[in-house]
Amino acid sequence: MTSSSSSSSSSSMSSSMSQAPHRAPVARSVVAVVVAVFGVASFGGCTAVDVGVRRDHPLLAREVGDGPASSPEFRSPLGLGDDRVPDDDADAKDARRRLAAAANAVVGSDAIVVGGVRYRFDCSGVASGIYAKGGVPVDARGDGGGLDVRGLYDLVRRTGSLRTTNPLPGDFVFFDDTYDANGNGRIDDPLSHVGVVEHVDDDGTVVFVHRIGRQIVKQRMNLRQPTVRHDKSGKALNHYLRAASGAVPAKTTAELFVAFGSLPVGPERVALR
Repeated sequence: MTSSSSSSSSSSMSSSMSQAPHRAPVARSVVAVVVAVFGVASFGGCTAVDVGVRRDHPLLAREVGDGPASSPEFRSPLGLGDDRVPDDDADAKDARRRLAAAANAVVGSDAIVVGGVRYRFDCSGVASGIYAKGGVPVDARGDGGGLDVRGLYDLVRRTGSLRTTNPLPGDFVFFDDTYDANGNGRIDDPLSHVGVVEHVDDDGTVVFVHRIGRQIVKQRMNLRQPTVRHDKSGKALNHYLRAASGAVPAKTTAELFVAFGSLPVGPERVALR
């Protein structure tokens, strides 16, 4: 992944929908057992963030300290700090429909090419490619390199709306701690993954599209029941986004969720630079 501080490739975990090699320091046989038991697979290509960034993460309630793993008590819902939900006039709704359709259209793909430009095939490159395909480009350079996860987050923070509630189709959805991005042996990696919301079910389950393994897949997250994998009817509520490793349990999409991010998508769009 392209980044001012790092260009290392990632290896994060999720779902039973794809399987790929895992770079965590675990024997291959153990990984195979994890995949078989949990339905978790690895994915790669999200931004490594410098170790020192964690203590400055804007959504943390307090400093994490030196513990080996994050947990919900370290996370601060934005709550009253949530940005206002964007206006959804006719132009914005049309743009969001295009973004949702673009996200759905790339599911199963192993590349995104828009206007002759091939987008980088990692989580942020895929998210940027979906936006380009939906007619809302965020790649200021226009070469498919685009912004990394932190860059997309900062763009939303500067120009749009960051929220822990009220997701909209086409929103970015950001996650922390999906893998050991900085390679320090601890799970302390903010803004390590991003996807794009495709739609929201009536029960609040968010369906989003992201790159996992070697393909682009559609998965689910329910913030009302963050540790529940399926409801009583068998419907998937949350997919795993990080596999278990040693004493550290697997984590679901909802458990690693940070924020939804809306960019201006109507005529009021701001310049990217």
